[in-house]
Amino acid sequence: MSGFFDILVKGGPVMVPLVLCSVVALAISIERFVNLKRASTNPDKLMLKVKKTLAGGDTSNAVGFCEATPGPVARVMGTAIGLLNLPPDQIKEGVNQAYLEEVPRLERGLTTLSTIITVAPLLGLLGTITGLMKLFKVIAGGEIGNSEALSSGIAEALITTAAGLCIAITFLVLYNLLAAQVERLTIQMEKAVTELINFVRKEGR
Repeated sequence: MSGFFDILVKGGPVMVPLVLCSVVALAISIERFVNLKRASTNPDKLMLKVKKTLAGGDTSNAVGFCEATPGPVARVMGTAIGLLNLPPDQIKEGVNQAYLEEVPRLERGLTTLSTIITVAPLLGLLGTITGLMKLFKVIAGGEIGNSEALSSGIAEALITTAAGLCIAITFLVLYNLLAAQVERLTIQMEKAVTELINFVRKEGR
């Protein structure tokens, strides 16, 4: 632990925002993975229940199945079932409104995470510049023989660069994994509603 703090100190003042970026990005990543995991359901299993119930003319129980199932897919299906007796344009409008409510929930925090991924290497570059400025200041002051002062500037430049790149690379991978989960859930919502509407039209309801 002491070695870690030594690295933070040697990295200079730029390490403070870098550490804050890493903490915020980690918190967002954990929160998103947990919530997207909870939002994931088995849409095929739910669809079978809903179709069977609708085939029997029981719309209220079909909505009840959706309300009892967590996740955006079930919520959008429940909204669609509640609109099935309306004209097609109103069904489309209502379903689109449900999408507009669910997608931002799925993507919450991803913009901040993307910003951190972009900013972290720039902060690392800033630390490189401040480290080199410290190094040139030592040289200009005639202390070129002072190895400790020279190594301080070099350490600051290298540590901040490495920290910025590590943060960006790590959370870029996590961001892509999270974005893939969001895309999968969005596709599931669209597919489920389309299948549901087609089934109802085929049944003549």
